[in-house]
Amino acid sequence: MSDELLGQTIGGYEILDVVGRGGMATVYRAHQVSMNRTVALKVLPRLFLHDDTYLQRFNREVKIIAKLEHRNIVPVHDYGEFDGQPYIVMRYMAGGSVDDMLAHGPLLVDDIVSIMSQIAPALDYAHSKSVLHRDIKPSNVLMDDDGGAYLTDFGIARILGDPSNISITTQGVVGTPSYMSPEQAQGQDIDGRSDVYSLGVMLFEMATGRRPFESDTPYSIAVMQVTQQPPAPRSINPEILPAFEQVIYRAMSKRREDRYANAVQFADALHRAATQNVSEVYMIDTEPGGVRLPHDDPPVTPPPPVYYPPSQPSGSLPPVRKRRFRVTNLLLSISIGGAIGCGLLIVLVAIAALLITNADREAQIVDQTLTATAATAIATVDGPTITPLPGNLEGDLEGRPTSLPAIATPSEIAPLGVRETPQADGDVALPDALIIYFAERDGNYDLYRMNLRTHEDVRLTSHPSVDMYPQVSPDGQQIVFVSDRDGDYDLYLMDTNGDNLRQLTNNFVTDRIPSWSPDGRWIIFSSDTRGDGTHDLYQIRPDGTDLSLIYSDGLRNSHPRWSHDDHYIIFTGGRPNEGETWEVMRLDRRTGETIKLTTNNVRDWSPVLAPEGDRILYLTMGEGDAALVTMSLDGSDSQLFYDGPGYEWGAVFSPDMRYLLFTSDAPGEDELFLLDIESGNVRQLTNTSGMYADWITYNVG
Repeated sequence: MSDELLGQTIGGYEILDVVGRGGMATVYRAHQVSMNRTVALKVLPRLFLHDDTYLQRFNREVKIIAKLEHRNIVPVHDYGEFDGQPYIVMRYMAGGSVDDMLAHGPLLVDDIVSIMSQIAPALDYAHSKSVLHRDIKPSNVLMDDDGGAYLTDFGIARILGDPSNISITTQGVVGTPSYMSPEQAQGQDIDGRSDVYSLGVMLFEMATGRRPFESDTPYSIAVMQVTQQPPAPRSINPEILPAFEQVIYRAMSKRREDRYANAVQFADALHRAATQNVSEVYMIDTEPGGVRLPHDDPPVTPPPPVYYPPSQPSGSLPPVRKRRFRVTNLLLSISIGGAIGCGLLIVLVAIAALLITNADREAQIVDQTLTATAATAIATVDGPTITPLPGNLEGDLEGRPTSLPAIATPSEIAPLGVRETPQADGDVALPDALIIYFAERDGNYDLYRMNLRTHEDVRLTSHPSVDMYPQVSPDGQQIVFVSDRDGDYDLYLMDTNGDNLRQLTNNFVTDRIPSWSPDGRWIIFSSDTRGDGTHDLYQIRPDGTDLSLIYSDGLRNSHPRWSHDDHYIIFTGGRPNEGETWEVMRLDRRTGETIKLTTNNVRDWSPVLAPEGDRILYLTMGEGDAALVTMSLDGSDSQLFYDGPGYEWGAVFSPDMRYLLFTSDAPGEDELFLLDIESGNVRQLTNTSGMYADWITYNVG
């Protein structure tokens, strides 16, 4: 585009220099002679004068701006024509654009919060006037010389209910692919939450210095907006506050229903996240009731929400190598339209069925109490999407209470009594031991404590939620477990007698499969940070402090366990919903090096360490779709340990290596079994459901 207007005076405006050029206009810095002030002059180039689309857009911008009078929307002073070229006269912004600021790298937190707190009300104001911007991006946010932020460029804005939109929007998707919402990229009907998504992309860029999705073509970027989750912002800029990152994730949710309802709500959450003075960054429609302690103690006060990923590893954990997050989609069918006049692509993305193979066994534990309301296909942004729960099962708990009843006191939890000893498959002497496990009885999943010598069973929790995956602290005094008491799966702690219940994590994603460090000072667990089936590993103190990220590579990392010497962490890693990619992994806590201990095309998962020596016990495919295999800590010397007729899982050795507790569905339902390692005999311990046991006390002899 030539600068033929430089030095000319048109309509009383002396053009000084070029401020910027866009897809449909050139903006000049000009001097208004009559008012003796500097203004910005936006001119439609001559090459577009005979294009009705561009003329309509240019003229409509004037119409839209005329109805929008807000202190953070760039005001229009004048409108006219010069030699057939229409122009708009606007307030001149000496501070340039946010895009100019990003040329120097990520912005400071205070600057980000300031910009967002000014732009958000302007955007909501436009929405209240039935105007959707549709092109929110850093270059369309201008700054004055005093830190003021202003929204500009309504050239492709849409006036809801205006029939004149039809002739303009039928030519395809309009907007900038790097900032488009998934529904905008697919050419669907949009509302204000589409602009909220774009604002989330802009926040991502302001916080990291780069856009979440980058590719060689606009089409590829638009497809990524629909099909991929953004990378973890803190993998790009570790200085980002954990709460900040959680706000970004919500604003950029693929489903518009999961985003903030409006821009001000978004900005308010961001402000709270920046100050950490917040009880909740996520705003939810219902507040869960309190959890009561035994003995009529006051309600449990949940810890403040935990925002993922948290800060850099603390304590004795050295920094680990971090990788940028990438998501691999399983099965996609994509069709592409042509380009619209300004060069933007029509992106019509049709997503075929998501093929789920080798579904996580844990899903079968809870499928009797779950209703699969989320489909296993991604159709459109407005259609069903995957809502992962433990085991990657899609769905929500049917009939989840809106308030939580009190936890029953010990006097209310009577022992179930001494049941008849289950039929033994072999001669197995029962040890003098107490174990903890969870079971589904009477349609409810709760924790139980059993005396193996007497078969006395005590129910430790009594709650309509799902309580599962208990693990006992090394000193035998505490139990950490997973529960969805507040509507999503968090970690809880209680004493081994069922007293002193307290919530350990409080967030809006799924936390799962906790375990203890050898010294009992840490609890390690995995969390579905991005809500897409991928999981990262974290550690946290039993008092809820010092939450820190241990490992994240954008894949499904779960079932972490510490080595006895505190040198390694063993876990399962692989792609979500693709069991054949799952391998047993080993993370060196001193160097951050991660290696695969198994490398094959079958599922290897759920490793645990023997209490003596350096042997790892893990699951692999066997006779009942699962078998127990051991190997050395370096991945060598793999040997089949046990493969019964059922699906064996949840195995744990006794402290003296004489017994192995495990779960099997050989009887038709999941039950607990005890294997005498020396004789090879197996004894069934439960006959009314029993899963995922751990040793509380164990007396040798």
